[in-house]
Amino acid sequence: MSVHQKFVKKKTTRCRFCITKTEPDYKNVSLLKSFISDKFKILPRRATKLCAKHQRRVAKEIKYARMLALLPFVPKYK
Repeated sequence: MSVHQKFVKKKTTRCRFCITKTEPDYKNVSLLKSFISDKFKILPRRATKLCAKHQRRVAKEIKYARMLALLPFVPKYK
């Protein structure tokens, strides 16, 4: 490890919900869709840039929205 690597300050990204002081909600389907991949899988934390608390909450809300048929489990094939 070089001297330069020791002193490089790491960029910290803040969670979108922590910044706005809001919580994810199962009724906000358009927001939840941004956390789902094109294969309808829940995106990991490194991709969503959320804190651990809100990543767990988003996953829970997506699963609840799927059970209520607000979000699909699988994509529609034509």
